[in-house]
Amino acid sequence: MKICILSSFEDSMQKDTGASVRIYNLAKGLAKSGNDVKVILPMDRTTYEFIDGVKVYGFKGLIPRPMLEILRKLANVTRPTSIYFYDLLFASRVGRLIRETDVVQMEQQSSGGLLIPFVKKVLKKPVVVDCHDVFQALRLKNTSMLRRLYETFLERLAYKNADLLLTVSESEKKCLITAGFRKCKIEVVSNGVDTEFFVRSPEQTETRTKYALEGFQTVIFVGNLEYLPNREAIQVLSSVIAPKVLGEIKNVKFLVVGKSRDKMDLPRLTFTGFVDDLPRILSISDVAVAPLFHGSGTRLKILEYFSCGLPVVSTSIGAEGLDVKNGVNIFIEDNLEGFALRIIQLLRSKNLSAATGNAARVLATSTYDWTTITKKLETALDHLLCERHMRVRTQASN
Repeated sequence: MKICILSSFEDSMQKDTGASVRIYNLAKGLAKSGNDVKVILPMDRTTYEFIDGVKVYGFKGLIPRPMLEILRKLANVTRPTSIYFYDLLFASRVGRLIRETDVVQMEQQSSGGLLIPFVKKVLKKPVVVDCHDVFQALRLKNTSMLRRLYETFLERLAYKNADLLLTVSESEKKCLITAGFRKCKIEVVSNGVDTEFFVRSPEQTETRTKYALEGFQTVIFVGNLEYLPNREAIQVLSSVIAPKVLGEIKNVKFLVVGKSRDKMDLPRLTFTGFVDDLPRILSISDVAVAPLFHGSGTRLKILEYFSCGLPVVSTSIGAEGLDVKNGVNIFIEDNLEGFALRIIQLLRSKNLSAATGNAARVLATSTYDWTTITKKLETALDHLLCERHMRVRTQASN
């Protein structure tokens, strides 16, 4: 099967955001199964790379960079190159590769609203839309009304023209059904984790020394700090949760791991920035947290915590969409005082901490390994192409 993945995320194969981790692992998994996989990205220059069996192409459009910056500010978007999805030259360059493929998978629903009809109607290729976060614009309070309106319009247009919609959870599938989209064209392909890479390793003195954690128990939060719900989470961690925990247990450090364009400095939190050795840091942590109150989809951070056998305390929103059992493989607390008390309980009880972490690891390996998830996606794509070929044959015979 020849698969073309179109993404507006320029860093899609760099694995430093939730979206890029998903795109990278699905593309790599499909290629590993013997499929011919191309990933196409909007970039400032024309590039080609071969990454883990995946052909990665970067194309630029006709719009010059200064104009991209102006349009970015007007549209209030973070990635100016994503505007190339509305550029005719970019569409033309992408079209040459798409003509050679069997199916096109679009990795950003709001950016693909106008490109999808071109792929489907002009290039005659079936289109799959991977819905990372269904109707996110309607839930973000910090965006303008104009942006919420046009992003939601483009998202609906993408869903309407797609042949298959992928959601990361059953709850997001229900959201699309409630919005009027047919159940038969929606498939759940959840987020996952590389359980061979994210595995808890023995005590590492070097890592503890590197992050000045000797003699401390560690509570860890992982997330891209350019994402507003994560920034809100660490504010709560700093102002409410950490003070309550430190009031009971003195030798605790709260570690925040994730990239940020700005230098972060909040009381009682230690910031590492983006790190390449995330499994090592998780391995020396005692409790992982996800005090999230906004957002949707499913949280890759929790699956990474699970895979490393860490006990996790999360809000309901943080654990949304995951097949978890409260009190067995995770603790879910929406009350901030209860959240802090649960952290204290886990720090004080090694037996409870170990039992919860072990159950979390079992869930990660049995349900959320990327290999299992990629097989489900491959089956869905095969089914889509078989149905399409049957329709073509039926129309030809008539």
